[in-house]
Amino acid sequence: NLGVDVAIPDDYISDMGQRLRTYKRVSSARDEETLREILTETQDRYGRLPESVLRLFEYAQLRRLAEEVGVVSIDRTPTGIAIKLGEKARVEPEKLMALVGEREGASFAPTGVLRLALNEDERDAVLETARAMLHGIRAEG
Repeated sequence: NLGVDVAIPDDYISDMGQRLRTYKRVSSARDEETLREILTETQDRYGRLPESVLRLFEYAQLRRLAEEVGVVSIDRTPTGIAIKLGEKARVEPEKLMALVGEREGASFAPTGVLRLALNEDERDAVLETARAMLHGIRAEG
C-alpha cells in the first residue's frame, strides 16, 4: 500500500463497464509493450490522461517489476517505503548492500525488509522511486 490515487475518474471514462475493462486490461498486462499499447489506446479514445490514470499505469509497471524481482509487498512508511523481499527474491546481494551503504536512512533487516527513507521529491514520486530502487538491486538475467 503506497497511498497513491490510481483511480480512473468518472469524468474521464463515464461508463462504469468501460472503466472496469480498462482496470482489468491494465492489471493483466504482463509486459511494458502491452502497457504502452493500452495507455496509447486509452489516450486516443478518451483524451489526455489525468494524473491518477498516469499513476495507474506507473503502478502497473511497478507491480510487474515487483513480481519479477520476487517482492512480497511495498508499503509506505512515515518516512519512506518498506520493500519486503520474498525468500527467493532475484536481487544482487552486492547491489542491495551497496544501496544500503550509500543511502542515508536505508536499512535491510534479516527478515527481508528493505527500508528506505525518502526525501520530499521522492515521496511525491513514490512509484517511480520504488521502481528505480528495484531496478537498481535486481539480478540480471
